[in-house]
Amino acid sequence: MSWAPRPWAGWSVGAGADAPRFGGNDKRSEMKSSIKLTGRNAVALVAAAALWVSTAPCLAGIPGLPADLVSARSQSDQFIVYAGPSSGSLPPFLGLMKNEGFVQLEPRLVAVSCERMKQILLRELGATGPWRGTIYVVLRPAKGARDTITITSERFKNDWQYRVDMPDVVDRSRYVRAVVQTLLAEMADRGARTRAAEVPTWLVEGLSQLLLASNEAEIILPPPRASGNGISFSMTQVKGRKESLAQQVQKKLRGRTPLTFDELSWPTEEQLSGDAADLYAGSAHLFVGELLRLPQGRASLCAMLAGLSRHYNWQVAFLEAFHGSFERPLDVEKWWALSRVQAGGRDSSQTWSREDSWQKLDQALRTPVLVRTGSNELPLRSEVPLQTIIREWDTVPQTQTLNSTLRTLDLVRLRLAPEFAGLAQDYYQVIKTYLQQRDHGGSVLPFSRKASRRRAVETAIQQLDALDARRQSMRDLPKPPATPTVPAERQKGP
Repeated sequence: MSWAPRPWAGWSVGAGADAPRFGGNDKRSEMKSSIKLTGRNAVALVAAAALWVSTAPCLAGIPGLPADLVSARSQSDQFIVYAGPSSGSLPPFLGLMKNEGFVQLEPRLVAVSCERMKQILLRELGATGPWRGTIYVVLRPAKGARDTITITSERFKNDWQYRVDMPDVVDRSRYVRAVVQTLLAEMADRGARTRAAEVPTWLVEGLSQLLLASNEAEIILPPPRASGNGISFSMTQVKGRKESLAQQVQKKLRGRTPLTFDELSWPTEEQLSGDAADLYAGSAHLFVGELLRLPQGRASLCAMLAGLSRHYNWQVAFLEAFHGSFERPLDVEKWWALSRVQAGGRDSSQTWSREDSWQKLDQALRTPVLVRTGSNELPLRSEVPLQTIIREWDTVPQTQTLNSTLRTLDLVRLRLAPEFAGLAQDYYQVIKTYLQQRDHGGSVLPFSRKASRRRAVETAIQQLDALDARRQSMRDLPKPPATPTVPAERQKGP
């Protein structure tokens, strides 16, 4: 039976033809895939002890593995971990155990660790559905710091099963990334019938960084160490103060500008290796974090995962799931461009000039549309003011566009000149108040609701007209005179 590569961008794909088969006796389809995760470095904290693990019998359905394997099963039975009796012993010259960026893996602790990662990931996404695909983790003796991690998936009669082959001493971030990638694949493949779903690299990386930044001490469990009196112990370092998303991201970015949406969508090998890997990790961390903060962000990400198996590229599933926030890729790019600015916080050195502030605010308040002057004519690009949207558009497209304008105003005001920042806040309040009054008229009678909505439209248009006049007058104001510089010799007293 042939093996096909899983189409996950950013990682080198391995043939996987010699990989052992999974457990179970269901009739298999012809769909199998595998992917190899090449090395990436990250420094992390030391983690602590295990809670519950039940010993699992060695499955006879995995040929090619030694008969004397040590095995462990997670509490939910989704993870089954295997390791040979020599697993955990390292040649002295490797010295990996002295590197705090690496963790030694032991079957029972890995079963607990994977289960915790799943629970935290489900909590981050707000997902509640039951798992369907069993995940087998096979540990092998480490040979070096850049050992390959291979993820293999196989379609059975009713579901998919997964196998993760990894060294028993591994870089912490690569360990978390492999487990998160497999969990996301299992969630996305629940609706897949003929092919494995494509999970975008930015989603795997972003969620992995979220787990590492907030819950590393809970999910990475090192084996206990024997002390001089024969008592085993593990050391855990936990920070009492939880960092904000911006603080977490800045550790990876180190003052650099996050990558663009295109660069996140289609990363090159160079972006995923060396020093550039931290830039990609920080950018993906911020991107996923900002998506989760959107209205219905968690539900939209879950819907995207569920829809990946129905589409050949993830962008279609993304726009379908986030239709309430983005109608087109251009909307995503615009939102992300402003999010990148916000990540750096408000800084006077980054504030736009008065003229640029006027232009940026004017652009934020106009919605681009395509207009046809005839049935056989090509569409022309035009811009629609807020008053037209409120007066003429239907409820659904109106709501989507106005909510997009609110997000844009909330972000763009961070770089506006002070006098324009207050004006942007006034526009924001008018739009937000209109949406509230339009949807909550306070009456159950149809004619009263129509009258209430009509009053909300008229009030909003009057207020927007006044703000537009104020904005135009601010543009026509002369520039403030430059403050004269007093020569140093004149500043001295007698």
